[in-house]
Amino acid sequence: MASPQVTTMVERTVTLGDGRTFRCPEGDTLLRAALRAGLPATYECNSGGCGACKYILSDGGVDQINPDATGLTARDKRKGKLLACQSVPLSDCAVTLTLDAEWPEGRTRPQVAPATVTAIRELTHDLREITVRTEDVADFLPGQFAMIAVPDPEGARPVERAYSMSNLPNGEGVWQFQIKRVPGGAVSPRFVDELAVGDVVNLDGPYGHAHLQANERDVVCIAGGSGLAPMVSVARGLAGRGDAASRRLDFFYGGRREEDMCAREFVDEVSPRLAHASLAEAISEEPSRDWVGSRGFIHEVLAVAEIPDLAERDIYVAGPPIMTDAVVRHLVLERHIPVDRVHFDRFF
Repeated sequence: MASPQVTTMVERTVTLGDGRTFRCPEGDTLLRAALRAGLPATYECNSGGCGACKYILSDGGVDQINPDATGLTARDKRKGKLLACQSVPLSDCAVTLTLDAEWPEGRTRPQVAPATVTAIRELTHDLREITVRTEDVADFLPGQFAMIAVPDPEGARPVERAYSMSNLPNGEGVWQFQIKRVPGGAVSPRFVDELAVGDVVNLDGPYGHAHLQANERDVVCIAGGSGLAPMVSVARGLAGRGDAASRRLDFFYGGRREEDMCAREFVDEVSPRLAHASLAEAISEEPSRDWVGSRGFIHEVLAVAEIPDLAERDIYVAGPPIMTDAVVRHLVLERHIPVDRVHFDRFF
């Protein structure tokens, strides 16, 4: 009888400019392998769009997942720069990565694990709350995100997207995501329309810097569309604090139509545990006669809102890039909010 074949996982050694090394498992990216090794490599989206993880390859070879990722400009390419989040080592490598000063306190190193879908709930006509469970604990900070991958039917690299958790860390291994169907999207319809209870996905996380800060400041959450999930997690995290009864939450949510609105449930959930919780909603398209919220974009609603001590708050923002940019510009340029009080991760 023939002996069973044993598949050996190949690891590459990556050497930094200062001589430090880390191991990169086969198929992993430079960025994720560095983060798993505890190296505070700079990044934001982890998907090739923001350009925060640019680096120089001085020796060795890498495969680019998406050579045309928008995070690299033509000028970057002329200078030989690459994106660590898109680079899979083909050999041992020598690289120059940009690192933060140190690994952030309280941050969990991302890990990969299979996750089984245990529940699917319809929040709106095109937004689903998908609950998955891993064998290990769900260890993340409120506001962070994970990369979720499903097999490619053609057998290529798994199809993957970044989605934020909407629940809180827990010892039961439960992760909840709110996934919105993007018309014509390559990935989201598979999650919204095809994923079923019992299916298994690959979960890689946590990632993200726009998480609930460990301080005594009151909180403002500003979300648009599928950006609701991380803001729900932040609100739940605030309500779960020991001093929640003295904390204030002002929650803003914007969508296109009335049928997109679903934030009320979550603000009502946390309200009893907080000193104050308010919700301001806005839709950008023509409302019906029954609509009692605001009409316009959420940054316009924010501009006229009276928020006590806004400059003393921690402000969290999540949503489409155009909405996030408009909100951040308003806060920093017009309301003169200190940059370090505005927390958001850029997605593209």
